[in-house]
Amino acid sequence: MAGFAGKIVLVTGASRGIGLELARAFADAGAAVGYAGRDADSVARGRERLGEGPRLRGFAADLARSGAPERLVAAAVEAFGGIDVLVNNAGIAGPADPWQVDEAEWDRVQTVNLRAAFFCARAAVRHMKARGGGSIVNVSSVAGQIGGVATGPAYVAAKAGLIGLTRSLARQFAPLGVRVNCIAPADIETDMTAAWPDELRRRLVALTPLGRFGTAREVCGAALYLAGDDASFVTGQTLNVNGGIYMG
Repeated sequence: MAGFAGKIVLVTGASRGIGLELARAFADAGAAVGYAGRDADSVARGRERLGEGPRLRGFAADLARSGAPERLVAAAVEAFGGIDVLVNNAGIAGPADPWQVDEAEWDRVQTVNLRAAFFCARAAVRHMKARGGGSIVNVSSVAGQIGGVATGPAYVAAKAGLIGLTRSLARQFAPLGVRVNCIAPADIETDMTAAWPDELRRRLVALTPLGRFGTAREVCGAALYLAGDDASFVTGQTLNVNGGIYMG
């Protein structure tokens, strides 16, 4: 797999879990990496695990706030001098019970998971086209493909929307030399899923043909492939990293 030396990567939702490992993987591959968390505390927690230096910077950005995606991209560009790869990983789940979600919570899930991805992408592409092109990787979920098992309607709708957004942006941005692809992981071993009840974990494993949760490293491998030059003729695609739970 081609490396990312000389490339500038921005990863949202990168202070923990899959996002943090994505930031680490791109840095290990040679990129300068900006990693974003919701607030200063989350960025500080990410910094404890990732470090910080000339090629690794944390940024606080509450993507539920109007204008936050544009400000985040601008801050990363100012720090590094441009952007080549955007990974839209930020997301929140909201209530799993459809009877418990209210309008405000529904809107917040859509804003963080879907609206922010679009505005981050649009802001990033303005800078990518000046560099001759770039790549966007959106992190969706198998929940958006099968209706969710451990997650509720707001999350499912947003993640399904992210797959559609990927296809639309791939068509719109292709003339600018920007590829847009998507990853749809199933259940991945993280600090969050480790806290799930044993009964739920057993149920999810039983639904998965490969009989286990995935690892963050497996998600990172998919992201590096889609973002890199080895996927230079790949755009508008969703790469399922799901152990076979969905085979569409």
